[in-house]
Amino acid sequence: MRNLTTRLVILVMAALTIITGLFDYTRLVDEHARLLRVTQDDERIFAETFALAVSRNVRRGRTTDDLKDLLDEILVRPGLIGVAIFDPDERLVTQTLAPGAEPARSDELVRTALTTGKAASTTMASGSGRVLRYIQPFRWPGGRTGAIEVRQTLAGMEKEFRRAVRENIVSRLVLLALFVLSVVALTRWNIVRPIRALIEAARAVGRGDLGQRIRVNRRDEIGQLAEEFNRMATNLETAHDALLHQTGERLRLEGEVQQGQKLGAVGMLAAEVAHEIGTPLNIISGRAEVLGRFIDPEHPGRRHLDVILRQTERISGIMRALLDYTRPRRPALRPEAILPIIGRVADLLLERSRRSGVRIALDLPVGLPPVLGDADHLQQLFLNLLKNALDASVSGGTVQVTTGPEPHLPSEGRSGIVRGEAKGECLAIHVEDSGKGLTADQLNHVFEPFFSTKGRGQGTGLGLPIVDEIVRAHRGEIEMLSVPDKGTEVIVRLPLAQTATGGPTASGTADTQEAHEHAR
Repeated sequence: MRNLTTRLVILVMAALTIITGLFDYTRLVDEHARLLRVTQDDERIFAETFALAVSRNVRRGRTTDDLKDLLDEILVRPGLIGVAIFDPDERLVTQTLAPGAEPARSDELVRTALTTGKAASTTMASGSGRVLRYIQPFRWPGGRTGAIEVRQTLAGMEKEFRRAVRENIVSRLVLLALFVLSVVALTRWNIVRPIRALIEAARAVGRGDLGQRIRVNRRDEIGQLAEEFNRMATNLETAHDALLHQTGERLRLEGEVQQGQKLGAVGMLAAEVAHEIGTPLNIISGRAEVLGRFIDPEHPGRRHLDVILRQTERISGIMRALLDYTRPRRPALRPEAILPIIGRVADLLLERSRRSGVRIALDLPVGLPPVLGDADHLQQLFLNLLKNALDASVSGGTVQVTTGPEPHLPSEGRSGIVRGEAKGECLAIHVEDSGKGLTADQLNHVFEPFFSTKGRGQGTGLGLPIVDEIVRAHRGEIEMLSVPDKGTEVIVRLPLAQTATGGPTASGTADTQEAHEHAR
């Protein structure tokens, strides 16, 4: 019996059956005794009345036949099965019996009534059922005592008693059924339903839904249990969040340690490579420049010399980027207006934008609050982002620089990655390209050193790692979102520079107006 309602109903029924059974048994025993007393009283009154009549007839000298006629006349009384007259010597004078009744005979009960002169009664078993015998003494001529025995069948009383028992059983069954239905209904509503809600909530918590709560609208034990469950779920959720935060912090610290180890190794390699390659590279570049002064621009071999110069410059650029990445300069943070910085970057990339056929659109409003940053570092940050956006966009496309709290790319099919964690109020700058986008797997690697989606010889794979380091140094956050075939969006969130009263600095506001001229 796993069902609480069934068990409770069975227990209540058993208890109720035992209690009502004992009560009904006691009541029925009392009712049976009462019916027997009523029958005895009725038979006593009849016997006393009949004894007076017999006594008169005997004193008047009536014959036995006359007495027999008298007995036959009263035998028609309902329930009466026999009447007998005994003389003082215990001899049977006459009797009248109903069909099937046993004949009367003198016994100890008759003898006692004749001796003491007091009435006596008892019950006896017969073939037709229990019979009530009543012996009533009366005055016999000569001052002696005779007796009349009256036999009354108890079949009517037993029939009435059985009817009362049946009615009692039926009424008790109906009452018990109504009581059981009431218990079932009340149990399901007040006990089973709240317990099932607790079970479902516990299962939900077991599945990991720690936000599950139970609505408490009662103040009894079940309500207290629900409150304790909610308190437990809240504690579990708090502990789970704290564990997740600790795990995230540990992973972040482990990542920073690993990144530091990588940077240390790469820095040593970069320094060694710069030392070993830098000198020969400078010699090659210098000799090429000297040859360029003597070789006519129209000479057929001049193009090979130009290739040498471009490639040596490219190698030098890679070496500088590698050294910058492995030995980043600590930023000098101060309030800076973001518009002039982005405007200068747009000016630097204007020629590159024209060659690629991609337009740079600055959609930044005047009055943006200043951020806390290093202007040189921020310029490097947005220079790398805009160069990547130009390289990713196809001819005729547009690179948009906007601001706003929410991403602009549609959420359907969008993948993303976030680096760093910005706390407090921030300014969010969006850089969106119109390229082919990145897959989720590519996004997971974009901030790794030397990872690049560009063609061979078109990128060093250090631009975004440098951006990541700059953003982290500014205690900001960078989020990269991409939808295949729809483009990529990079959101840089930088902490705002606040005065003692919590507002933008005056110098930042002035720089914002100058920056708008660059944006235009």
